[in-house]
Amino acid sequence: MPDHSLLVGGFHAVWSSLDTAPQKCVELWVRRGLEFGKAAELIDLARITGVSVQIVTANAIDRLYGVEGHQGVVLKRRPPSTVALKTLLKNIAKEERTPLILILDNVQDPQNFGACLRVADGAGVDGVLFSTNNSAQISNTVARVASGALDAITLVPVTNIAAAIKQICAANIWVTGACDDEGISLYDIDFTVGTAIVVGNEGVGLRKLTRDRCDHLAAIPMRGRVSSLNVASATSVFLFEALRQRD
Repeated sequence: MPDHSLLVGGFHAVWSSLDTAPQKCVELWVRRGLEFGKAAELIDLARITGVSVQIVTANAIDRLYGVEGHQGVVLKRRPPSTVALKTLLKNIAKEERTPLILILDNVQDPQNFGACLRVADGAGVDGVLFSTNNSAQISNTVARVASGALDAITLVPVTNIAAAIKQICAANIWVTGACDDEGISLYDIDFTVGTAIVVGNEGVGLRKLTRDRCDHLAAIPMRGRVSSLNVASATSVFLFEALRQRD
């Protein structure tokens, strides 16, 4: 059977996994020489939660994870849990809260995927939808860039983004598509109601069918020579404008 485990590197991301999802953690590798220093708390937490700890050489850590980003600690863990869209919508309705959902339409760069998850957690998003086809999936890179948000966010894989948007609209949630070539200013949209924000592919943006399913198309007003932001930056602007309005 294929090994679907993730490797998480760096003190913050490893601590978050051990603290938030210990049942998904398998083994912790610590670079020799760190076990009596900053990593001691990680080792204690791992052992308390029943996670195996291995003290290894720097070369072993580098071969396992790569030479950058691990800070001498790497955790092997299982992927985060996911839920079905109908479950997310049912939970939102049960809790009678005003939803805020992020939809990633064919986002393919795992670094952007991870950055969007981190932003979504910071903005208090209820769930992040992503396509299981032709899009970035949960990976070591996503886990590293998400930096602790991997288990804090409700992840919702879907096979068809357009069909998912239709289902979200049926739940009385307004869907706004982020576009840089048309639409009104995002500052003219009321995000205090139930809201889903859709951001698109790094190269072509939102696909046509996705656009057609949105209630609004909105753009970030740009004042410089650059005509648009990358997907992770645009996600930040949209989500935190929604948060600002709600606060």
